Amino acid sequence: MSKNNENRDYEHKQSVLEHSSARRERKDPEAGFEPLSLWFFSICALVLMIGGGYLGAKSAGFDFGSMQVNGYKAESPSNFTPAGPELSEYDKYFNTGEAVYKAVCNGCHQANGAGQGQIPPLVESEWVTGGTERMAQIILNGIRGPIKVNGATYGAQEMPAQKGALDDRAIAQVMTYVRARFAGISDAVVTKEMVEDARNRHGDRAAQYTVGELAGEDAMLPGEQPEWMSPEADPLEGEDSSNGGEPAVDDKAPQSKETK
Repeated sequence: MSKNNENRDYEHKQSVLEHSSARRERKDPEAGFEPLSLWFFSICALVLMIGGGYLGAKSAGFDFGSMQVNGYKAESPSNFTPAGPELSEYDKYFNTGEAVYKAVCNGCHQANGAGQGQIPPLVESEWVTGGTERMAQIILNGIRGPIKVNGATYGAQEMPAQKGALDDRAIAQVMTYVRARFAGISDAVVTKEMVEDARNRHGDRAAQYTVGELAGEDAMLPGEQPEWMSPEADPLEGEDSSNGGEPAVDDKAPQSKETK
């Protein structure tokens, strides 16, 4: 055998050995790890195309406005209670009086009670800090002519009667607000019954009052304070056995309020 034939035979044997070794090194894939077929990808693509076409046909063009119902208004459930601190009866009364003041009195006496021009102030006015009867008379029937407030004279502009615009409860609440807000009187309120009494006695007047026709500066409307202004004390609270079972006196307890 020639030398060239021997080389070719040797190279062929080496190639066969290398191919056999490579096949032994590359193991067959285990079950569940075979490569995905082209058919699987084709089916997935077809499903996505069909699903996308269906959503596009049924989505109204993804226009939110076309999905709204005309005239629809969201409503809270019937048993829904908004969260927030619970107001006391006094605070509710005060807040309602403030609303009446803003609607009726703000334009003349201003939000801060300072008045303007010939309209007198309410802040620390003796007509606010004094008796409630003349204050009710003024609100019910109005006032004209000169009036002195905090040492200054006013009267070029008259105050109209409010008895036709406000009912007894609204007048009571706005009086309570004015006395608390501008005079610091928060230990007593004016009640509907007090204003009702004033309307029965003074409401038939046809003309506005002048200062000399009003009740005295200390005259108070008759009536009792509501229960929520002076709640009854617990009879067992403060009981002292060393005092023979008599309730102990608490210097810090609120004193009973005089009838305003």
